[in-house]
Amino acid sequence: MKYLELGQKPELMEQVRSVRSELSDAAFRCFRLCRFDAGELLYTEGQQAGCFLILLAGSCKVFKTLENGRTVLLCLYDDIQVIGEFELFGDPVAKTNVQALTETYCLAAFVQDQREQLLADNSFLQFVCRQTCAKTERNNANIAINLLYPLEQRLVGYVLVMQKNGVFSANYTLLAETLGCSLRHLLRTFRSLCDKGLLQKTKAGYRLANTEALEKIAGNVYRQ
Repeated sequence: MKYLELGQKPELMEQVRSVRSELSDAAFRCFRLCRFDAGELLYTEGQQAGCFLILLAGSCKVFKTLENGRTVLLCLYDDIQVIGEFELFGDPVAKTNVQALTETYCLAAFVQDQREQLLADNSFLQFVCRQTCAKTERNNANIAINLLYPLEQRLVGYVLVMQKNGVFSANYTLLAETLGCSLRHLLRTFRSLCDKGLLQKTKAGYRLANTEALEKIAGNVYRQ
């Protein structure tokens, strides 16, 4: 995590103004702009959360490690989003992993230094409550996706969010665990999408051959 001055990222001013309009001046002064590199963990499951974050720009995935060592994808964030509200209000130990998928910018407040002031600020509490209600509704939808949606739709939704420059590549063993299927089932689904002309296998991974058709299959799966 690297701290920046607000003036260093003028392209984020619209998001900053949106958040600032929700908070009192005193609450907003508790936050500093920060950047996470792609692949960097914002929160690590089982470790104490040092900061409360408000996502401004970028993309993050939220996942949890199960007792058997496998991981499960919970959701993806790519808009203004509070991160760490449960750790701020209760146990400060992170309940999930949050990892940046792209260069990601957040407003960060040190929990140890700012917790008392933030929890006494009505504007902040109302903002977090609205954000948490919206997040809970989306997470409930994602639980239904993981339980009820066919693998093809979940895979396509994941590919669309995770692709870079029209190409998707991953550790497919870990991806199978993330989507809750066998590696054989995953690869068979990739082959089916290639046979339909929606993906094209290349040395770099899978190229998106028909983005419009893929978006129709995915719907809003994993979109926040």
